[in-house]
Amino acid sequence: HTMKLDEIQLQWEKDSQIDQANLGFEATRNPQLYSKYLNYLSNAKLIVRKAQSDYLVARKRKLKYYRGEMTKPELEAYGWHQYQGRTLLKTEMDDTLRMDSELRKLEDKVEYHTVVQSFLEGVVKSLSTRGWEIKSAIEWHKCQQGLM
Repeated sequence: HTMKLDEIQLQWEKDSQIDQANLGFEATRNPQLYSKYLNYLSNAKLIVRKAQSDYLVARKRKLKYYRGEMTKPELEAYGWHQYQGRTLLKTEMDDTLRMDSELRKLEDKVEYHTVVQSFLEGVVKSLSTRGWEIKSAIEWHKCQQGLM
């Protein structure tokens, strides 16, 4: 199933916490977290690509519809009636496509999944510095205990 942004954010809120009393464990958890979120990111990229493709296919179909170029079987397959409006100028066609409710929903889907992807890219980037933060915390604890 596709994870929602708020679910991923909640997981990251928990996973990003570093238990200062258990830094050794936290250091060993890093590769697991990196793998987990890299998998999420890979899936998110594929979902964005699919959403973009769905939008482009639907846009081409709608363009054909608004030009009055669809065949009767095509119209029947989508449950549509022949477009009865006048022939649209290019700028009017662009505005009509931009305001089409089906295309807007698909654009929103692309945008949503792009935001999920961006968030996960930030998480993966953050994980690359997490190891350094843990190492620094371990060094600080050693200094505090006079071991250095």
